[in-house]
Amino acid sequence: MKTKFFGALCATLLSTALFVACEKNGNDPEPNTGKILIQTTVKNPDGASGTSYLQLIPDFSTQTVDNRNGFQVGYSAGVRVYANDVFVFPEFGPDGTQDLVKYTYSSASTLQRTGTLALPPMSGAYGFTRYNNGKAYIPMYNLGVIWIFNPSTMTKTGEIDLTSYAFGDNSPEPSYSFIRDGLLYVPLDQVGTDWMPYPANKKAEVAIVDIATDEVVKVISESTSGLTFPTRPAFKDMIFTDEQNDLYIACAGGFGMDPRFPETGFICIRSGETEFDETASWDISQTTIQGTNYKPASLSNCKYIGNGKLCAYVVISELMTDNAYTARYSMPVLIDMKAKTVKKIDGIPISDGFAIFIDNYRDKVVFSAYGETQAGFFTYDPSTGEVEGPVVSTIGAPTFMYSFE
Repeated sequence: MKTKFFGALCATLLSTALFVACEKNGNDPEPNTGKILIQTTVKNPDGASGTSYLQLIPDFSTQTVDNRNGFQVGYSAGVRVYANDVFVFPEFGPDGTQDLVKYTYSSASTLQRTGTLALPPMSGAYGFTRYNNGKAYIPMYNLGVIWIFNPSTMTKTGEIDLTSYAFGDNSPEPSYSFIRDGLLYVPLDQVGTDWMPYPANKKAEVAIVDIATDEVVKVISESTSGLTFPTRPAFKDMIFTDEQNDLYIACAGGFGMDPRFPETGFICIRSGETEFDETASWDISQTTIQGTNYKPASLSNCKYIGNGKLCAYVVISELMTDNAYTARYSMPVLIDMKAKTVKKIDGIPISDGFAIFIDNYRDKVVFSAYGETQAGFFTYDPSTGEVEGPVVSTIGAPTFMYSFE
């Protein structure tokens, strides 16, 4: 099935359990305590199915964590945290309950279920962009619409229909969006039944929505660079602004799997503008990764860390096997947009496509990795280049981490 396949593809290229997780009252998590929230994913042998767990751990220090204190969520389900609210999306594909579930982190360092929003079947909802306590936007990847909802009350308040902007089918595949200067920038992946971009539509497109009216202002495109697939629906930091408020969008192209779309890199909308600056586009696929003989085949995930630099995972197509769900082909790198360089980060293992989480923790950057001999969360110090880890070792692929400290 198209949607189920893409769910697995997103988990592996975007993103029999060893332990049985306990659930309380059917959906409520066991009241384990801690200040660090982590998600792990244990794959079945085929790699396209398995079990995912969320749990709190006491701190982010050297330790090994299994899944016995975790509660089960949808397989490779998207997780988003705003303040003390944790939002868990349905698992990828059509299986499981199609609900967005909210948990709230309490003063007792526990999670309690505090709300549910029923989503349409086969919606392809993987994340959302929050405007304020009463308004947020959920792109429905498969349906071509954006739901507007109140994240405090967990109620739908509106809808934006983007289906008229689709190329070749009924959905333009709205992906992870970003709010800047009162406008919602919504990348459109525009993929076909093979979940690859259309050769006849080889460009990157973005719908711009006025937040005051929730109406589409216009759809813009960048076709000079050949970059396609702008942002991925489950990764929030592939669209970001720098210190000058320039908006950058990371493009995945053909995931290193389709020779028709080898380009991968960044497109840019300058501060105060609503059109692409095509002179700022950068295709990194022809840049040799320093410390290796490889070139990036696709941007899997990235995190802007300041001064034109990003921590990222890139696909190395030479490391791909016949089963992309189990192969380890994701290399951690440091990208410098000013110097136009890509450098391998040593000390973090080559990971599979599930464990490619990247985010800030205090003054360091956290990478998750599921290597051949090591699995867990690693830290990278941008000021020194020092890597530590795994700080937290995991059973299964580590796929999410958030600190309530």
